[in-house]
Amino acid sequence: MKNICLVLILAAAPAPLPAAEPAAADLVPAAIPYNRPAQPELTAELRSRVRTLGLNGLKTSSGTISRALLLLPEDRTRPGVMNFELQRGKQAGVYQCEALGRGVTSTSPAAGWLGGVIGGTTVYYLPQDQTNGATVPGVYDLRNISPETYEIELLGRGVTPETAAEILGRDYDPAAKKKYFSAAFRDWFPAGTGVLAVDMMWAEGWQAGTQGEGIPFFERRPEPSSEASKARQARQLSHNPRYYFGPYGRAGFAVHTDRWEDPARLLSPDAAGRPEPADFRWRDTDGCVKLRPGCLKLFNAFVAEQEQAGRRVQLEIRLTNPPD
Repeated sequence: MKNICLVLILAAAPAPLPAAEPAAADLVPAAIPYNRPAQPELTAELRSRVRTLGLNGLKTSSGTISRALLLLPEDRTRPGVMNFELQRGKQAGVYQCEALGRGVTSTSPAAGWLGGVIGGTTVYYLPQDQTNGATVPGVYDLRNISPETYEIELLGRGVTPETAAEILGRDYDPAAKKKYFSAAFRDWFPAGTGVLAVDMMWAEGWQAGTQGEGIPFFERRPEPSSEASKARQARQLSHNPRYYFGPYGRAGFAVHTDRWEDPARLLSPDAAGRPEPADFRWRDTDGCVKLRPGCLKLFNAFVAEQEQAGRRVQLEIRLTNPPD
């Protein structure tokens, strides 16, 4: 993977951020293992070169912010790296782990789809201006999709009240009114792991000086496909009337994981012969950002820590080798 030197001077609304510590660091690793969780070795390599990212507690005219930085290669079939920094407790330090932002993928070509190679197989993936397409670079606000603060409707096969209770906790009351709402796939909350998906909301007005600058931002509200989806859309809009506004009219972004490292999932008949357990690059991202469960749990801690410190928590996504 091509090395690139990144000066960590970010932009915010309405004026550019001041540099925290004027650190210029090469954050792109020489290689990313595909067949095992790489966070420990990527983090060790990062810590050998970087003491701090300098992205937490940055003062802006709109308040104090903390950011994680996701670096994705232009070829989205290759993984990128998520970078963030915990500041307190035994886990304090900078972290790096593998991340995907490919979007919907097919092994058959389609008009307008971009091409790449995974393990010798040619694949095609949706461009970023399409629903469920490749992750859009730019700045997003972050919140853990926690049962304590969110009304959560779990989607996907096999969701029963018992399943929901196992994932969200026995004390979770689906009728209780919360400040936020999210419809999220059950696989984004692997049972028994304490891992949460993270809400990603396009940070309107914070894109100046980033790769999100100039990307069209508008509403593209989907037509409800059923009475259930119509009711779900109404719940989304009652919590956030601008929910369906986003880059290229896209909405519903999240940082999430899956269940391919769950032993019970691997024993299911439909998992036989699938490439996802052995090669992280094959995992679907639903047009969002995907991390392994262990990394996502650390990322949850970062979001919670910085939010508790009274900071606006954000993620900046950059392509490391953008097209000319």
